[in-house]
Amino acid sequence: MKSRRLSPATFSGFRGTRTASVRAATVRATTTLATTLATAAVLSGCQVMSPIQTTVPYQPANGVAVDLGDVQIRDLVVVSRAKGEVGTLSGMVVNTGTEPVAISFAASASGGSVMAQAPADSQTRLSGVEGTAPVTLPNIASAPGGVVKLTVSTPAGGASEVSVPVLLPDGIYANITPAPLVTVGP
Repeated sequence: MKSRRLSPATFSGFRGTRTASVRAATVRATTTLATTLATAAVLSGCQVMSPIQTTVPYQPANGVAVDLGDVQIRDLVVVSRAKGEVGTLSGMVVNTGTEPVAISFAASASGGSVMAQAPADSQTRLSGVEGTAPVTLPNIASAPGGVVKLTVSTPAGGASEVSVPVLLPDGIYANITPAPLVTVGP
């Protein structure tokens, strides 16, 4: 009787039995691993196209933010009843400096300008606080729901032009009512 030798890749160890090729099993395992890695790489690419929202800076309020050196203004809005009327500025002003700062607000399209004071090392509201005079612009060039261009400036921080939303004196802005129009009778 002739003895025939079986190759190690197909020999199971039992006399007369054969198993599937070890090479085929290795190829399947390698293919599965490669597919898993490719899927993980593709899915991780989603993060590049859709970053986590908390890493994207945004303004979580109705108004806009303005940074001018030691002075930061947050939630800046104009409260007005209609286009062409008086507009009251609302927002929080933070002065981290050691000296008081004069802040200028100038509306484009001949909307006028107004000054406000920011005390040293403090935070204050522009309007809507009992005991403080409201900061008002004489003529707003946009109706509520629109935006108005304001140039905000300080002596040390320079100037910044921002698009500020114009809102009605409703809801949280109800106590920040613009000054009534002065009408001259006949």
